[in-house]
Amino acid sequence: MPGRPSHVVTLGAEAVAASTPYVLVDLSDTTNFPHTVTTELHLLGLILSAEKASDGVYDVWVGVVTENDATNGSVTWVHCFHLESVINATDSTDRFHTSVDFTLGGRNPEGVNLVVVSGALTNFASNLTQADNVNWQNDTNRASPVGSTTKPGTGDIVVWVEEVSGSGTLDFCLTGIYEAA
Repeated sequence: MPGRPSHVVTLGAEAVAASTPYVLVDLSDTTNFPHTVTTELHLLGLILSAEKASDGVYDVWVGVVTENDATNGSVTWVHCFHLESVINATDSTDRFHTSVDFTLGGRNPEGVNLVVVSGALTNFASNLTQADNVNWQNDTNRASPVGSTTKPGTGDIVVWVEEVSGSGTLDFCLTGIYEAA
């Protein structure tokens, strides 16, 4: 449905030294996140600016929680940013800036429709998941754009910064543009 207001969130972290989970948008939290409807989210775009301060490879995964409880949860990934120098794999000061437009320049105005029903996305298929993982249990606070007291829940857009190889740290700023329906 074109005409819904879009919302913007920005998540930043400095010196990430190990694989770390975050919440980018909390679907059920209309007090701290800039939306008022809590039935579904539509991801319109992502902008990532990052700098790795070490030799190594990092992935920044963005996805939606499809189910969770106090033990663990599952996420279906909708996008992954691979951060690795293609010119010099041992260059310790790589900087990355990239964006993804899920609206395809307006041809797909709803972006990625993240409706979760019975533990699965209804309008999106992916073989990229993180299933039954403690990263997404619903009783553990995760850092988010509004602080460090956001617990992941079904329908939330989440981020997994994964240190794939190497050592050192990653600084990043991830901006998400979305609609709530």
